[in-house]
Amino acid sequence: MLICALFLYSMENFEDILKLVTGNLAREEKEKVLSEINAKKGNREIFRKVKIAWAIFSSGSKQLSDYDEENLFLKIKDEISGKKKSLTISVHTVLKYAAVIIFMISLTTIFYLNKQNSNPETTDESLYTSVVTENGQRSKVILPDSSFVWLNSGTTLSYPNNFSSQNRKILLNGQAFFQVYHKENSPFLVQANSLIVTVRGTKFDVDAYPDNDAVTVVLESGKVDLSHQGIESFNYTMQPGEKASFNIAANSLNIGHVDTVIYSSWKDGKLIFRNEPMKNVVEKLKKWYNIDIEVADTEVYSSIFSGTIQNESYEEIFRLIGAVCHVNCNLIHNYEKEAKPKIIISNK
Repeated sequence: MLICALFLYSMENFEDILKLVTGNLAREEKEKVLSEINAKKGNREIFRKVKIAWAIFSSGSKQLSDYDEENLFLKIKDEISGKKKSLTISVHTVLKYAAVIIFMISLTTIFYLNKQNSNPETTDESLYTSVVTENGQRSKVILPDSSFVWLNSGTTLSYPNNFSSQNRKILLNGQAFFQVYHKENSPFLVQANSLIVTVRGTKFDVDAYPDNDAVTVVLESGKVDLSHQGIESFNYTMQPGEKASFNIAANSLNIGHVDTVIYSSWKDGKLIFRNEPMKNVVEKLKKWYNIDIEVADTEVYSSIFSGTIQNESYEEIFRLIGAVCHVNCNLIHNYEKEAKPKIIISNK
């Protein structure tokens, strides 16, 4: 009962989704897997639940080793194939191996398990509220401490139900702009992948989509401290106007000075591109308009694009991109139920 609802979906694809969310999928495979996810609503729902589960799971655990990940997958596979007639889950096992899967199926289920297997003092710690924006959507959230958060398309924000002046921790998967309410001696923490942003009162943007190679933080005002969940010596204090890019695979940090408006304008309904590589443009527009984009010729990625998008339709934008970047942008309407429009970009 616990697992069965998931498993009309193929095990191979599920393993790819798990690897994508946990940052263990090869770069060349990411686009293929994301295309498969976007092809069906059911796939997107599974992906959404995996992202929520991983955000919560990773907040209190070290990243899975190859051995742990393989064992997690084998446990699930055995459950689906019926090799195990029953499943007994201890608290330790839930936290270390099964949290992702259980959470995906039902928030209610994991809450029930926590109540049955946890001490009363720690139960509240494991309960989270999640806010999700689908591709093509944006939203604004007011947190219990009066901080404001704007969520970009395809983003999941999770925070504990006991969120308070003494426990201000946010789990982010996607992109969000934060305007944090200052509270003396009460830091506000944002965890994005393995990067932790600690603030007291400030405005900043965090870009941490699971298909990104890096987590990016852009500080508009105030100060934030960057640290790493698994590297004790890793720390950096950002100044206003700085952009910090943390490469997930290399565990390296790159700092630069930028125009912060370019990185936060999306919350006001605008996308600003300044000499942006076409690959980045494609990924942003997929989420912004909730459309499929296929790049038929890899040479297209050598193009760069500058422009501002506000109220234009995707048809208008791709006509502009075609003219400015000297590429062909062909629109294909798919009239099947729940199907998304598709743009095919190729060289002229």
